[in-house]
Amino acid sequence: MAGPGPRSGRSQISADDRARFWAAHASGLNLAECAKIAGVHWNTAQQWVAKNKKLKAALAVAELEDGKRDKLRGGKQRDAFNQVAEVSNLPPMIPLGRLSDPAKRGLEDFAFFRRYYMGRVHSNWQIEAALEIQKRLLTDDKEFGVINVAPGCGKSTLFHDVAAWTIAGNRRARVMFGSSSMALATMYTRQLRDTLERPVPFQPRDEDIAKGIAVRAEGCLSIDYGRFKPSTSGALWRAEAFTVEQEDFGGVNNKEPTVSAYGIDSAFIGYRGELLLFDDVANTENSKESAARDRLLETWDSVAEARLEPGGALFVIGQRLGPGDLYAHCLSKITYEDIDEYDGMDAADIPTDVEPIKKSKYFHIVYKAYHEELDTGVKSRRKDAPSWPVGPLLDPVRLPYSDLSYIKHSSPQKFATVYQQEDMADGHYLIERVWATGGMGGDGNIYPGCIDIDRRPGYVPPYLSDPVISVATVDPSATMFWAVEWWLFQPETKLRYLIDLERAKLTAEQLLGYDTKTGEYSGIMEDWQQRSVTLGRPITHWVVEVNAAQRYLLAHQFVRDWCASRGVTIVAHTTTRNKLDTDLGIEALLPPLVRSGQVRLPSMSNNWKTLALIDELCKWTRDKKSGTDCVMAWWFAELHAPSLIALVEPPRSWRPAFVKNAPSWFGR
Repeated sequence: MAGPGPRSGRSQISADDRARFWAAHASGLNLAECAKIAGVHWNTAQQWVAKNKKLKAALAVAELEDGKRDKLRGGKQRDAFNQVAEVSNLPPMIPLGRLSDPAKRGLEDFAFFRRYYMGRVHSNWQIEAALEIQKRLLTDDKEFGVINVAPGCGKSTLFHDVAAWTIAGNRRARVMFGSSSMALATMYTRQLRDTLERPVPFQPRDEDIAKGIAVRAEGCLSIDYGRFKPSTSGALWRAEAFTVEQEDFGGVNNKEPTVSAYGIDSAFIGYRGELLLFDDVANTENSKESAARDRLLETWDSVAEARLEPGGALFVIGQRLGPGDLYAHCLSKITYEDIDEYDGMDAADIPTDVEPIKKSKYFHIVYKAYHEELDTGVKSRRKDAPSWPVGPLLDPVRLPYSDLSYIKHSSPQKFATVYQQEDMADGHYLIERVWATGGMGGDGNIYPGCIDIDRRPGYVPPYLSDPVISVATVDPSATMFWAVEWWLFQPETKLRYLIDLERAKLTAEQLLGYDTKTGEYSGIMEDWQQRSVTLGRPITHWVVEVNAAQRYLLAHQFVRDWCASRGVTIVAHTTTRNKLDTDLGIEALLPPLVRSGQVRLPSMSNNWKTLALIDELCKWTRDKKSGTDCVMAWWFAELHAPSLIALVEPPRSWRPAFVKNAPSWFGR
């Protein structure tokens, strides 16, 4: 007697049988073989496929009407999407050993994975960056990385695809998307959720295909790797956090989501994860000296980095924006390594002069938009030319040479920083260091330098001839560092000499104090005034910026008595927009003096004072609000020096020629 034939009738078919059918169908078997594996009649299988094709067509029409292919939410498109998912009955997670050949290849080949499942046309830098992320994720240590790349090169899609690739290979991985706001971070997690949930291959816009930045995807993640959306009722599957289906059928773990979002602006500190991907964190507002930058760096140090699990990897990606951006902050961090070979000696026996091994906490990956050394002519810059590292362009299609050349010539500072990932274009700083130290600059010019190698701070050059103007300047602060400087100006030679510099947190009394019991003066102003008299170049003017400290100086009688007894004048300075003035501002007065060597500074050898001033000059920017004390104090001196020189130099009266040539005793 013949055995029972294939079952028929919808009511008798279980969800497992449907899942087996679609898994077999995704592996490339013909319809008869798929029906046999699932234990259903061939006619039933044919009806399933026909209905699935019809609903896919309906989905395509809905996508065209809504114009929101990637978002997959709302309106006709969402309804069609749900119908396709329902009729397909996606298979549960497929073990690695039972994956189809394309699925296996996808886990091993990231470029194939992106093209086959995402429809991406990759750039070489994206593949290199993805492999670096994977390598760092496999180490036993916590890894921290900064990836700097020009805008418009597909950095956001890279992180999306890396996350999908990671989860496809290991569903127990925990991924966190971070951004400057919770809304942006949630947008990234929602896009990934929709990608994992999609039951049909992604179809890009015809315009993107024509441009050569996309192709039609051939595979579907939820078919080739099994469903990601859990079938368990109540499983976490929200836009900002979701957990994917685990290896055991329907198994999920809601303690920590597979994917979560974290916004720097959010009060919620977020979940933890092994792979933290931060994008769009730094912007123009929080990359310059401001309260926004302070909040960002504090949150980054105390919260964002703390979300990383042991053995995990954190990556932050974006273009450089300036010397104060988040990337510079991360790259400045240092860690200390233990001594590899410990011989059992006591800690007290370790030599004190042995420095610990320093190591950068963040490794740095830089992708420049244009590599001049690889430019061999017009053909190498065409859109169809090979991309870096063969050709000069990082991405000839997304960032063509025509766009880059315009930015390079119209805004060289922006090109150097944002597109070439340099710390800052040299022209954007106040000076180049070689101007101060001397030598050949990057422009091929030889600069004399400003350093008197044989002069220590506090010493006056003995060869100065009169007239010499002796001026001291004070840049006070209510809570931060003060800068006090002593300058000598020699009008005849047009040289100015920095004699001494002090940078410290002070009070008004420490600047100039008075003991009513003893009648003695104290403080930096008194010490420097007495020293200037001893050295033969008494300070005649103290230029002090107008604020609480300056008002304190002029409000007390003892200060006025001090000025009268010492023969000095306190000059009030007010800093407004004049510091950016094209004729009298910092950028107008100081750089030419350094470039020409007309400012003379004490030796840099074992001298933090000269080093501090040069360092501030090299890092000064228009929006920098701290770490500019020494520069400001020097600018005060330069701004007021012309009027002080006019006061000190005696007027030149006319005399007959015979008087000019008369002996020295004539006229006595």
